[in-house]
Amino acid sequence: MSSDIDVVAKRYELEAPIASGGMATVWRATDTVLARRVAVKILHAQLSGDEAFLERFRREALAAARLTHPNIVAIYDTGSDARTNTNDQRQFIVMEYCSGGSLQQVVEREGRLDADRVVDIGVSICDALEYAHRLEIIHRDIKPGNVLVAEDGALKVGDFGIAKAAFVSGDITTTGNILGTVTYISPEQARGEEPDARSDLYSLGIVLYQLLLGRPPFAAETQIGTAMKHLQEAPAPPRSIKAGIPKALEAVIMKSLQKQPQDRFSSASEMRTALQESASGGRTTVMRAMQRPATVSTGAPARTPSTSSLAAFRWLIPVLLAIAAVIALALYLPGLIGGTDNKPGHKKTTASGGGNPSGVKPLPVAHITAFDPEGDGSEHQELTGAVTDGNPATGWHTQTYNSPLQGQKPGVGLLFDLGSNVTVNGVRIASQTPGYAFELRAGNQPGASEASFGVVKTIPSAAGNQSVTFAAATHRYWLLWITALPGGGGGTAYINEVKFFGPSS
Repeated sequence: MSSDIDVVAKRYELEAPIASGGMATVWRATDTVLARRVAVKILHAQLSGDEAFLERFRREALAAARLTHPNIVAIYDTGSDARTNTNDQRQFIVMEYCSGGSLQQVVEREGRLDADRVVDIGVSICDALEYAHRLEIIHRDIKPGNVLVAEDGALKVGDFGIAKAAFVSGDITTTGNILGTVTYISPEQARGEEPDARSDLYSLGIVLYQLLLGRPPFAAETQIGTAMKHLQEAPAPPRSIKAGIPKALEAVIMKSLQKQPQDRFSSASEMRTALQESASGGRTTVMRAMQRPATVSTGAPARTPSTSSLAAFRWLIPVLLAIAAVIALALYLPGLIGGTDNKPGHKKTTASGGGNPSGVKPLPVAHITAFDPEGDGSEHQELTGAVTDGNPATGWHTQTYNSPLQGQKPGVGLLFDLGSNVTVNGVRIASQTPGYAFELRAGNQPGASEASFGVVKTIPSAAGNQSVTFAAATHRYWLLWITALPGGGGGTAYINEVKFFGPSS
């Protein structure tokens, strides 16, 4: 290794700076242990000497590392390190690398975006916020520069919780880290008050306004002047500035920009639904934000339908989506939620490993425990209920590990209590992080380690929707024991839904 290469924590080779702000500089880097591209955020030197700030920074970084969601930038590592050839300590965070740059760069490059694209972007950000808010993590600094674009075009929100460390250091007149983002700050933050989830929705409204019109609603010659506009002035309605913006989309943005938090959307989920309806004339559709490569080479110029042609056939969208949903349910999802579910709003489905066999019924789960006997004893216990809530968008996940699981402990997982000895002959597991390895174990006593449970089935590389079938076995306790993380390296394993099935008679 060349002596002039700057290496962080003896493994992250810094290559080139890709962004810089009031708090830190972000570098493109290579993780030499896992042989992958990463982004390394290094705090500016003047902040590294503030011990009170550093303690808050570490705490918020660890909280943000718990977030595992397709629309949130993953955090892999954090710590302090001596700068190469010096004794100066620097604080760093290692994150997922997003090669598409930031939404800010998209805005600078393309200017105003069309309404449908703005809705797609808003939906993706709402998805990220809904997940984080459910875990009681407020972003505090939603802005285009903190929304990154992955290689496949997916949007990912970064810097969750990090702004809190800076914000509590002082008010907006003294905190340089906040001054740079006062364009997107909520009125309550401008007053120095503690923000909540609705503060993030206000900032998102500012972002959507800017995407539609090419400029934010409030700007002044000074930062304090801009902050005062957030407090005192009503934004100009988007349709008064640019024609052709859907009235329903304008209404969503204007509601998110209300001065009083109670007058905004109550949750990111509510705002997401309103955005979807604004794009479909009141009919809810499923949106995927920027899930496409920036360029597509086909050897021939692509045909772009005219706006009028698209509008003429817009009524077909819900119909096509409904047909696609039926096909998906018929081909891929039988058995994921199996049998008759009497919960309000849940549809009847049947269980199988690859069809719709008779004589199978879903089994209720009495209790779920995060099982981590060689760790802290309970890994993300607060998330365990999500694996049986019938919603594949929610779930439980492991911690984020910096190296392969096998080198740290035998495994980690979920212990399911079925309430009594029950005959089971199949399990269906849905995960957004396929490629993990696991053992399905069972026993009639809770047990203090995985060895207390007998191995029923071993899966060396799980699929996203994994069916596990086996000879009928009667036990009360069933352990989903993860022995390797996706791909066999470091990272996180995510379990979205688990269903147990047994003979109907």
